[in-house]
Amino acid sequence: MHILELLKGRGSADLKKIVAITCLAGLANVVLIAIVNLAAEQTALAYPPSARLVLLYLTAFGIYYMTNRASLLSANDLLQERLGELRFRVTDKVRRAELRTLERLGRGEIDATLSQEIHHLSRDVPLLVSAAQSLFLLWFCLLYIATLSTASFVVITAATLLALAGFWVRRESLNRRFRAVHAREAEMLETLRGFTDGFQEIRLNADKNDQLYGHFTDVVNRLESENVAVGGQRVVLLMFSNAFLYGLLGVVILVLPIFFQGYTDIIYKIAAAAMFCVGPVASVASAGHLLTRAEVGLAHVHHLEQQLDGGGRSATGLDSQPSRFQGFRTITFEGAVFSYRDPDGTVTFTTGPWDFTVQRGELVFLVGGNGAGKSTTLKLLCGLYMLDAGHVRVDGQPVDQEARQEYRELFSAIFSDFHLFDRLYGQEDADPAVVRALIARMELEAKVDFVDGRFTTLDLSTGQRKRLAMIASLLEARDIYVFDEWAADQDAHFRDVFYTEILPQLKREGRTVIAVTHDDKYWHLCDRRVVMDLGGIAADSAAV
Repeated sequence: MHILELLKGRGSADLKKIVAITCLAGLANVVLIAIVNLAAEQTALAYPPSARLVLLYLTAFGIYYMTNRASLLSANDLLQERLGELRFRVTDKVRRAELRTLERLGRGEIDATLSQEIHHLSRDVPLLVSAAQSLFLLWFCLLYIATLSTASFVVITAATLLALAGFWVRRESLNRRFRAVHAREAEMLETLRGFTDGFQEIRLNADKNDQLYGHFTDVVNRLESENVAVGGQRVVLLMFSNAFLYGLLGVVILVLPIFFQGYTDIIYKIAAAAMFCVGPVASVASAGHLLTRAEVGLAHVHHLEQQLDGGGRSATGLDSQPSRFQGFRTITFEGAVFSYRDPDGTVTFTTGPWDFTVQRGELVFLVGGNGAGKSTTLKLLCGLYMLDAGHVRVDGQPVDQEARQEYRELFSAIFSDFHLFDRLYGQEDADPAVVRALIARMELEAKVDFVDGRFTTLDLSTGQRKRLAMIASLLEARDIYVFDEWAADQDAHFRDVFYTEILPQLKREGRTVIAVTHDDKYWHLCDRRVVMDLGGIAADSAAV
């Protein structure tokens, strides 16, 4: 089971300790039942409970209370530790994954798995630990009944096992429902993001707005139907457990006395023990859907990990280390080919084969119409996408899987779909004075400041956010700078600053710059202009 694997983690010593404490709590609970029955019997015979019996009861109660509390607290501590390890492990795999793997998975699937599933586990598994305690209590209650009447033990145990088997069979059906709920939740999150990420577009187009809402309504209705079905199955399980419990008491009180001589002398003891079985069986039954949800949730997390692992990772990891390619002179792509594929493996777009060489210190403009493959080419140049065919060499050295991360460390990029961090991650020791000087250079001093290692606001226009991204990029001081239509959202003044000041300065510093641009007014400022068309390089020539 996934839950046991989660709790065991790197070793089972902690889990064994918790099981031992829980076992002791269950034993103390049954001792309390036996003492209560003994006291009731003495009272019925007009013998007042002795001081020894009272002391024994208090001792058993103290042991039960302390062990029960220790069991729950220890289990919760262990669970939170294991869930923390799970979050770190999955997040580490996400940060090490290849870009195409994350794009294929989709943000909805990753968000639903990492946030909702692990949240449910954090909330539900402590209840499962309580149910596990109930199993120990149930077992010891049955053993106690066996000391009173073998026949009663056989009948009650058989009925209990039959009921638990019924719960287990129904659990499989509930599993399928929970998997469907997860899929609908991921779809809902993906659709819901359209209202925020695409707010401007849908507010400008009422038909688009209505159709998006209509699709969202369909998704929510399907999610509601799945949740209703899950609730119905949970009600059936709950009703079945209640019916079983009252049926069991009916057998103990009304049926067994007919068939067994002398049973009437101990019926009140067996009935009391059976009543104590009611709680554990009900707890186990009610926890059935929690167990199912936890298992399904962990299965989703496990499946996500498998997909992340299957998508490939850098063999050398992400540890900071000197790149063997620092100080490069030439980067060469030979016969480069890359294809996008749909989930069925059908090719939807291909770029290549093409050859491309860039020299250190060059300023290269990449131009071409929409859909020509410019952004894809940038991601291939940066090593974010892996070639389906062809080779990459730096000064004649092949860039293999082991060297891919070192190759990526040459680049600093601002893509069209860039993400802006409020902190300068990777540059925590940046001089605030230098950062503020760059803020002033980007003409943002009236909008934002740099305080306590972070920008005071990111609530800026797209062009201004790109200028903050440029600040972070310049501070990285990488060998190669990649800009994907950076100037597209700037005003005329700052567009001119970009082409006539920022890019020339990078070139003077010996940096290599590759920029996607549609601003033909500035094309003469580059060293080379590469024209992309239909996924191929149509022309590669010096600027005129």
